[in-house]
Amino acid sequence: MSSRVISGIAIAILLLLSGYLWYQNTQLQQANKTQLAEMQELEAVQAELDADYQASLESIEGLRSDNAELNALIDNQKEELRAQKKKIDGLIWTRRELDKARTEIAEFESLTAGYLAQISELKSKTDQLEATNAQLVSDNSTLNQNLTIEKNANMQLQEAKAVLVSEKESLTSTNKTLSDKVEIGSAIKINWMSFNGGDLNDSGEWKTRKRNKRMDLLRTCFKTETNVIVPAGDETFYLRIMNPNGETLSADDMGSGELVDKQTGKTMRYTMSGNLTYNNEDTEACMDWKPSTTPVDGEYTVEIYNKGYKVGTGMFKL
Repeated sequence: MSSRVISGIAIAILLLLSGYLWYQNTQLQQANKTQLAEMQELEAVQAELDADYQASLESIEGLRSDNAELNALIDNQKEELRAQKKKIDGLIWTRRELDKARTEIAEFESLTAGYLAQISELKSKTDQLEATNAQLVSDNSTLNQNLTIEKNANMQLQEAKAVLVSEKESLTSTNKTLSDKVEIGSAIKINWMSFNGGDLNDSGEWKTRKRNKRMDLLRTCFKTETNVIVPAGDETFYLRIMNPNGETLSADDMGSGELVDKQTGKTMRYTMSGNLTYNNEDTEACMDWKPSTTPVDGEYTVEIYNKGYKVGTGMFKL
């Protein structure tokens, strides 16, 4: 084979190889352009998503206040938006499903609008509730100032309670506390007390005795304080005499019975009760108890109750 033929074959092979390389390079350039366009589209969709997400967070965060319930709702909605964005990120970069991603972005915007409406509605209700609560606090303050006379104060309290109960459930407890204070204030307290053991002589005069065996009666005398809010009239006082063992001296056939201590809610025995006419001034009275057995030596405790409240206490020793 001549050198001219060999050269021709070599040239033909080089031309074929050059054509193949040109074709491969053209295909690679086209693929690069396609990938670049796809990447630009992915980045554009991602930029749209990021902008919507950031705007949503700023809009929701702008409605935050000092209300715990509202702030908890905002935190929960932000977490849901974060999860939705993560889902769309997966559609864009992992699955390359741009149509679905755009659909989800539109739903993302709709979801944000719904969240904003929900937050605004709750904020409006919260503002109304705060305004109502401020009005309730003002009304309650007025009630406190007007509780100077028991009957008028109770009437105002009940009327206000009927209105306020439907608006503020917690006010019920406050009204109950105020009513209890008024009732406690109506109890007539004891200024001083004295205790003696003795008996009555044939002429009916009191004789103090120092020896237990010669004591027929235990006398408790007391003086009330002036309570201007209590209407004049008969008042009942309950006397409890407790021996050194803590036992209440009592006998049903001598007027003993049971009463409820309104401060503790406990039911207890009382020794005796008595009435006195109260005219809104200091009043003195005595109550005599005749024990069925000889009193034991030791320290005795005496308590006096009025309207279910302890109004006086003291001790004496036999």
